[in-house]
Amino acid sequence: MKRSVLFSLFVMLLSSVAWAQRDVTGIVTDARDNAPLSGVNVFVKGTRTGTTTARDGRFRISAPANAVLVFSFSGFTDKEVTADGTTLNVSLAVAQTSLQEVIVTGYTTQNKKQYTGSVSKVAGAEVNLQPIASLEQLLQGKSPGLLIQSQSGQPGSAASVTIRGKGSVLGGTQPLYIVDGIQITGADFQSINPADIETYNILKDAVSTSQYGSRGANGVIVVTTRRGKNAKTVLNYDYQYGVQQLPESKLILMNSLEKLNYEIYYDRPEGLNPFGWSPSAYDSLSKITADWDGAVFRKSKTQQHIISATGGNDKTRFFISGSIFTQDGLVRTTDLKRYTGRINLDHTAGNFKIGISATVGYSKTSGTFENDNVINTPLNAYRWTMPYITPYLPGGSYNLEDPGGNPNPLPELFLNTNLNKQLKGVGAISLEYKIPFVKGLNVRTQWGIDFTDNQNEAYVDINTTSNQVVPGQAGSFNANSLRRIRTTGTTSLNYEKKAGDHNFGIGLFNEIIKRTTETNGYTGFGLNGPIKNAGGITPGTSTNNFIPRVGGAANEEAILSYFAIANYDFRNKYFINLTGRRDGSSRLAEGKKFVNYGGVGLGWAVTSEGFMTNQNIFDNLKLKISYGSAGNADIGDSYEALEQFTSSSYNGINGLRLTNLKKDQLTWETRRTANAGLDFAV
Repeated sequence: MKRSVLFSLFVMLLSSVAWAQRDVTGIVTDARDNAPLSGVNVFVKGTRTGTTTARDGRFRISAPANAVLVFSFSGFTDKEVTADGTTLNVSLAVAQTSLQEVIVTGYTTQNKKQYTGSVSKVAGAEVNLQPIASLEQLLQGKSPGLLIQSQSGQPGSAASVTIRGKGSVLGGTQPLYIVDGIQITGADFQSINPADIETYNILKDAVSTSQYGSRGANGVIVVTTRRGKNAKTVLNYDYQYGVQQLPESKLILMNSLEKLNYEIYYDRPEGLNPFGWSPSAYDSLSKITADWDGAVFRKSKTQQHIISATGGNDKTRFFISGSIFTQDGLVRTTDLKRYTGRINLDHTAGNFKIGISATVGYSKTSGTFENDNVINTPLNAYRWTMPYITPYLPGGSYNLEDPGGNPNPLPELFLNTNLNKQLKGVGAISLEYKIPFVKGLNVRTQWGIDFTDNQNEAYVDINTTSNQVVPGQAGSFNANSLRRIRTTGTTSLNYEKKAGDHNFGIGLFNEIIKRTTETNGYTGFGLNGPIKNAGGITPGTSTNNFIPRVGGAANEEAILSYFAIANYDFRNKYFINLTGRRDGSSRLAEGKKFVNYGGVGLGWAVTSEGFMTNQNIFDNLKLKISYGSAGNADIGDSYEALEQFTSSSYNGINGLRLTNLKKDQLTWETRRTANAGLDFAV
């Protein structure tokens, strides 16, 4: 009897639990325009039960009666709603976070209101799904003072980037790129997945760039990748497919009939009918409509697959992603294939915090010669060809019978090859410890590596005009490799303190950067068979002229830095930012190796003053000024401080020759700038 009663009570208890838990469904929308919001986090308050909204903004979650549901989404104010029914529709308001927005400078993170420097922030979500392989072009038009000029239309090609104009005559003008605290080269973004990036912070003025000392004169672009969240694991898959085509040309060219009439009947000093066309030839040629655009260009396809997982708990958080990106170029034979993987991991254990960030990417690009005024380059030659000359002869071979001597661009395009293969790896590990007996004091160290391996291959066929550079030596094959390893170690001691109306923070840093670069290459001749790589090179002998050209180089350089970054604000109205850095470089002369840089910035939050309380125009009004200096390390090998020799030969005798004079007084090119600004929002 007792067992029967206990069993009945157990069944009733299970029934009550099952009855208490029910599904709550609904839709989450934007309060501004009632548009559905996808990816909104929905949690049962006080539990680990959660979900996210679908693309149409709908959600379904299991929750007990009268449970409180928490809705959170980046850029919107969190909202708590009591689920007193099974249907719940929620609208989220845009968060007024312009003043609380976090600025990442690479070494520190600061509140935008308290920062006196000139920084533009671009969210990765704004740009990362654009079907563009070049990261720089994703930022085009996204930040004032950032000029991005495409140097090529070929997939994966890097753009020219300048921040607030060119600041050097002889040195480089490209900005410094920092990814999760590690410097990389701008051209290497072809092997990095933009969808992995959380934010871009563009540092423009002196107080922002002076913290990078000898490298920051041209501005800095700080890239922060996505990290894990204290939330239920979310698996996401994105797929893109697109087609693009060449826009209609604005260049008006003669057709065949117009060109023949110009040649034969127009009164020209050199006489009539320069190519001797007969009436029958004139009649047949005038009817030809050659489609050179169709022979050189095509409709190109772009595809991208991205799969990612993010999640974690209050101790361990992770982000993992993988992607495949393929893009055909508008020019036939040009394309890009990219494969990337990333893992970011953060773990907290008491006062210790460890972070790991690693990405690896492989890209392969196929291109052709362009941006050149040489007539035989494909993208130049097809405009010079006579309109009555067809790309192909009736038998399918290339038509090389242009009477004006203009080369057919198709052999250059289809017979020659120009490949670039890049293996890219960027990794960093950081360790942070909060010192328990001094509140606000912590020590942090991060060590990372930037690895790049570039392999370039170019084949020149014997039947192309490019082969004329080595007359009589059949085809040629060129291979060049570059391996660059840059290691960065940054250690800092940071202290923050708040006392009444005063907020103070300072960081003392030590940084070591070392870069090694090795290059080698060769050009082999005598290729006239089906093998279009190194296997087809004719070996050099004493009786022929097929001697390959070889070359290579290696160099090392390092920078040792000590610097400090300090911030102060009073009553959250008046702000001071200070930076000071001392860089020592192996590239500079003895006695001149160390150079000092620094910057100061002042800010005043006018809307925080009492006399602005009753105004209803400005949500934010802040005045700021800054002044400081930064150096330009991109000054070329010719500026080396030591005497340099290279191998040389004359009349078959090897030796050394002087290529660089000693420069005892050489120092970095320094750029000093002043900045005054007014930030406001209405």
